[in-house]
Amino acid sequence: MQPGEGSARSRPILTSLPLQIFIYFGGWWDVLFWVLSILVFIYKGFTLPYPPQKFAAEFVVQWLFLIVEPTRLFLGSKGNKTEQSGPLMFSVLLSCPMIAFFVYFLQYQTYILKVEVLLNAISLAFCCIQVLFGMLAAVRFVQAARYA
Repeated sequence: MQPGEGSARSRPILTSLPLQIFIYFGGWWDVLFWVLSILVFIYKGFTLPYPPQKFAAEFVVQWLFLIVEPTRLFLGSKGNKTEQSGPLMFSVLLSCPMIAFFVYFLQYQTYILKVEVLLNAISLAFCCIQVLFGMLAAVRFVQAARYA
């Protein structure tokens, strides 16, 4: 018998290609987003009168992005590729602080430049689309496991 022949039941592939595409390009976008955000933040720090505590808090949050976002994308990709709903749902859970991050920097930070509105709106869109596709994939994985 040749490899791949004669299996009694073949199982369909359940991974979500749209989710994986958005995770992949979202990761590259996040690199560009973070670099541009730090450059804009440095520009604002030198040119605008920031209250000292606000500047420090917003600066720390920018760096926290580097911890949460790669973890979220890794878990989403791992859950999708291995067809496991656990890592995928944890990725969706980690999307909550990321969405709060983007909304804060869209609406509530001390100074908001137009370029920041554009950057954060694109990032928010990526995150929300990834959440939508992630939840759909997780439901599909759970249903497939239930009826297997």
